[in-house]
Formats: sequence, structure tokens, C-alpha cells
Amino acid sequence: MTTKEKIIKSSILLFNQQGMVNVRLQHIADQTGISVGNLAYHFYSKEAIIDSIVKQLNEILTPVIDEEKDLPGLMDFDTQLAIYYHLLMKYSFFFTDLIELQRNFPKQYKSRKLITDKVIQQIHNWLIEHEKQGLLKEELREGHYGIIAHTIWMIITFYLTRPIDHGSPEDSERVFKEMVWSQILPHLTENGRIEFDLLIERLLDSFTEESSTPQV
Repeated sequence: MTTKEKIIKSSILLFNQQGMVNVRLQHIADQTGISVGNLAYHFYSKEAIIDSIVKQLNEILTPVIDEEKDLPGLMDFDTQLAIYYHLLMKYSFFFTDLIELQRNFPKQYKSRKLITDKVIQQIHNWLIEHEKQGLLKEELREGHYGIIAHTIWMIITFYLTRPIDHGSPEDSERVFKEMVWSQILPHLTENGRIEFDLLIERLLDSFTEESSTPQV
């Protein structure tokens, strides 16, 4: 791992633990095991570090939200949720420090908004496509699935800020998925519900079984 990569790794760790605004370059240098001068050689400011992290995250998300990715079934969407969940865990500050990002780093916030808009659009496209396939009911009113897409993204964004215990890692991912699926379940057709019960419900139950299995 290069020094630059170590700096990024240390920054993500500290931002997640303490919040962006509370972390100084000295903290990052200490965590990385280098001098501030050495850090400044690679990144001239905290903004430059955040910019690099945002670009890293965008590179990860871009293929995930590829416009050509049609997510043909319910299981594909559930897999997508798993990806979002693990990114949420790894880059938690990027979601929980949203207001600080907007206030202090507008350039990086703008970049974040562009990727966010693409995610919401992909979710919306998925809902509309599955309405056409007969897995989702017809929209209650025009634009309703667009609102659901925004609501799902809000759950993803603010999941970690909910004021209750998330439980074990297995429980946390299950609850995360259940919160998202709760927005879709009322709109499933009979065929959609059959697919959900056969695939998604069984998968969600497996999290409960894993978390209750004694560790040896």
C-alpha cells in the first residue's frame, strides 16, 4: 500500500469515527504514522483528501449504477441493496456528515449530488420497469414511484442516524434491507409477492438464523 493510499485509509477511518469537521491534518498524519509535512506532500489540504475519497467512491459506484444495468428481478435489486449497505458502512461519514459536506466542501457535495441523482434515477427506472413486467402494481398516481425512489435513497442516506440500536452486523443489514423493501412491498402484484416470498423473504430470514447461531 502506498503512502497516499494509507493516508486515504486513515482519513476514512477518522472521518467515520469523529466526523469530518473534527479531524485535522495532524490527526490524519498521526494515524498514518507520518509527519504533517509528509502528508502535505501528498495532499495539500483536508479538502484535497476528501476530494480523493469522493472520487474513489464515485469510481466504485459508477459501474454499480450503470445506466445499462437493468436489474431484471427482485433478487438483483436486493443484491444492489447489499452493495449500498456495505458502502454505507465503509464510508459512513459520507452519509452522516451530509450537512457538513454541503457547508464546508461545496465542490465535493456537488459531485456527491450528481452520483446521488443517478442512483435515484436507477431505482426509479427499476420500479417503472417492474411495473411493466407485472411485478409491481400500476402507480397510485403519476410520479408516485419517483417519490418512492427518493424515499428509498433517504433511507440509505440516513440509516445510520436513526436513534436506535442497529444490533449485530447481520441484524443491521437485515433491518436496512427490510426498511427499503417496506417501501416496495405494498406495491407488489400477486406475482411479485410470490417472487418476494420465494427469494427475498428467505434471504432476510437467513440473516436472523446466522445472528442466532452460537459461535464456537
